[in-house]
Amino acid sequence: MTEIALKSPDRTEQLSMPWREDLFANTGKSGVKAAMVAWATSPGFVAITWWRVAKWLRESGRPGRALSWMILRRCLMNRGCYISLLAEIGPGLNLPHPTGIVVGDGVRIGRSSTIYQNVTLGRHSADRPGYPVLGDGTTVYAGAVIIGAIVIGEGAVVAANSVVNREVAPGAVAMGAPARIVPQARPPAELPDQANRKLP
Repeated sequence: MTEIALKSPDRTEQLSMPWREDLFANTGKSGVKAAMVAWATSPGFVAITWWRVAKWLRESGRPGRALSWMILRRCLMNRGCYISLLAEIGPGLNLPHPTGIVVGDGVRIGRSSTIYQNVTLGRHSADRPGYPVLGDGTTVYAGAVIIGAIVIGEGAVVAANSVVNREVAPGAVAMGAPARIVPQARPPAELPDQANRKLP
């Protein structure tokens, strides 16, 4: 399996750093005022913010774990989502329609990625452990299923309703069930680099 190095933020970064990029990814705006507006108007920003709060609480000790589960149930599962607190998600996750999304325990999602509704990221089966890794800048469209210990390369796109169980090269497109891989349409250097954009 191709390795993608994803930096795991320390505890001080888990809340202080990602929310700004999450806000910009979901609304195109930044700042406290924009965050207040987004809290009322952007379900995607609300969902990823609650997930980050719950993950931070889970790692803060036993009382935090109980509270994190309450947050997960009330704020995410009520939307029909399950995003495991054991998953790793980089800053700048865009959730245009955060409904019906399932992200399993060992999933790793890189920076500035986009996941649409009814997407499943998980292991292949109970007796075949291993979870997918999504590189920076990946886009997964509605209804897609990505399973197993595979890597979806930087800037790759998974088309709607595709079933992906093999690796996808950086910048390539996976489409169909089972998915076929269309080679990259443009080199990774030309892919949008939201992570390095200067926030206003």
